[in-house]
Amino acid sequence: QVGEAMLDTGQHLPADQLRRLACDTGIIPAVLGGEGQPLDIGRKTRTFPARIRRALVLRDRGCAFPGCDRPPRHCDGHHVRHWADGGDTSVDNAVLLCRAHHTLIHQSKWEVKMANGIPTFYPPAWLDPQRTPRRNLINTA
Repeated sequence: QVGEAMLDTGQHLPADQLRRLACDTGIIPAVLGGEGQPLDIGRKTRTFPARIRRALVLRDRGCAFPGCDRPPRHCDGHHVRHWADGGDTSVDNAVLLCRAHHTLIHQSKWEVKMANGIPTFYPPAWLDPQRTPRRNLINTA
């Protein structure tokens, strides 16, 4: 909530940048109080294990962002409900996104939600005032 994160090297980063970098890594976050005391040590299951990644590849077939044709090998797993906000590491809370769309989701007003087990994207109101849900139809059978 402070808006800043610190790496173990002492380097400070904006929290949103660290969240994007950590989205599909093995980082375990620690929340410290004013005196540096640990208040919360995050869960160890932030990264997507191979079995979940395989299921995402079968379901999404590449970047799930509407109109994108990037293959699975160019994609990261993304927590729909952010892991730091209590989202679990599961197929039902994950989507494959290429680096460009992963960054877009983290840095813009685009939203992704699961609708009947399918990643569904909602554009920002300035782009579509009705925020019409969109899906990637390129990667579907």
